[in-house]
Amino acid sequence: MGPIDVLWRSRFRIAVAIAALAACGGTPREASRPTGPSKLNPPVESGHLKELETPPPAKLLAIDWSTIELKNDADALALWQRIAPTGADYSEKLDELPEGKITEQLAAALLRSGNFTCVQPQPARDCVKPSIDVPEPAPDATLADPCLRRVLAMWSIVQLEDHDGVRDALRAIVAIPPPESELTAVALKALPETDHAGRLDLSWRAFHAGHRELVNGLLGPLDDPHLVTAVQQHHIDGALNLLSASSQRAVFVAAIADEQLSSDARIQAISELVDADDKLAKDTHAAILRARRSTNCATAAGAARFLVRNGEKKFGPGKPRTSKPAELMRALCVLASYEAGLRADEPTFLLGYVPKKGLELVTTTYDEYNEVDSDGDGDPHTERTVRLVPRDEVVLPEVEDLIRAFDQCSGTTCKSPEREFRFVMKGGDLLLTRLEVIERPPCNKRAITNP
Repeated sequence: MGPIDVLWRSRFRIAVAIAALAACGGTPREASRPTGPSKLNPPVESGHLKELETPPPAKLLAIDWSTIELKNDADALALWQRIAPTGADYSEKLDELPEGKITEQLAAALLRSGNFTCVQPQPARDCVKPSIDVPEPAPDATLADPCLRRVLAMWSIVQLEDHDGVRDALRAIVAIPPPESELTAVALKALPETDHAGRLDLSWRAFHAGHRELVNGLLGPLDDPHLVTAVQQHHIDGALNLLSASSQRAVFVAAIADEQLSSDARIQAISELVDADDKLAKDTHAAILRARRSTNCATAAGAARFLVRNGEKKFGPGKPRTSKPAELMRALCVLASYEAGLRADEPTFLLGYVPKKGLELVTTTYDEYNEVDSDGDGDPHTERTVRLVPRDEVVLPEVEDLIRAFDQCSGTTCKSPEREFRFVMKGGDLLLTRLEVIERPPCNKRAITNP
């Protein structure tokens, strides 16, 4: 049974009982008269009647609710200790709580007491995959266990009609990072849709905690002024999708230059402004020019693509004149995103980075099942090939993976989870003479192969 299912189970039981009673009924008719004495067999319980007469389960809570008076959170938390829910019985015990003020006080006190982070976030490390699920509480989990407490928190939020007294608790809940999402979603939906300011307050906190997709999907009830605030003050990219470039032009122009917005949102802002104008407006053009120098390679590439398609090829991602490897690596990062979005009829800028003789491409593949050292490098699992690619045939290999690798570079070496890319540059003006693409071992082998 999932944690949300618990919240409405009592009503579900009542509905089932009513349906069962209806199923046992029928159109009444006059009973036929017996024609003579007969011995009646004792009734045999069967079907729905037998089910309805099954004794109810024994109560788990020996509490006289008429004697309970909760004056503050301390009293409510002490009552929680008496209730003593565990991972094995919390749903049954919640079913026994009385409707009304006591349950609301219990819910509010639990929310204000916190400690709902069931899965602690993992630091980003090679071969460490982030958790994608939050486990159910263990059967022996107690009130001290945050995995049980998060389930009780979801129940608590639903019990309250007025959440004004627990707004700080809701703020703390939505700030719990992924993989938590279920509790966050319940908290985000707790406030009325008409409470635009309150919903935005929770949304931006959740967004910056890492719940970007979840928040973007729940922005629909916000009105335009709060959506504008979401974009401009809190950099929530999904809010831009709910606005119009024709009616909120200044917001879209500013979004192009907003380094805290996602690259997709900034490129979308450019696209919508270009579509809204018969001719590229000066303020849009100036914003796109500035975006070419964005610290985000994808944004810079997107801006360059719009300018080139506007007939301004000089603003394409051509090779810079530099003797500094870091500057060339930055240019290659932008180039990779640019080349990935090229149409078949559009020119490439890659050739300007490669010497006339071409590019030496070194490819190393990994096969954990191979047992023959065919290339003589001492490792039977790897196979290395070297070829000189003519200049007019050069393309960036594994370009989508290369784009991901540029997020993790050290000097002229960049790594994705799947591959390592090593760039070799030569000459006074630095040309890309050699590129090594090394397929990395799977994580279960990497600690041995690549310590």
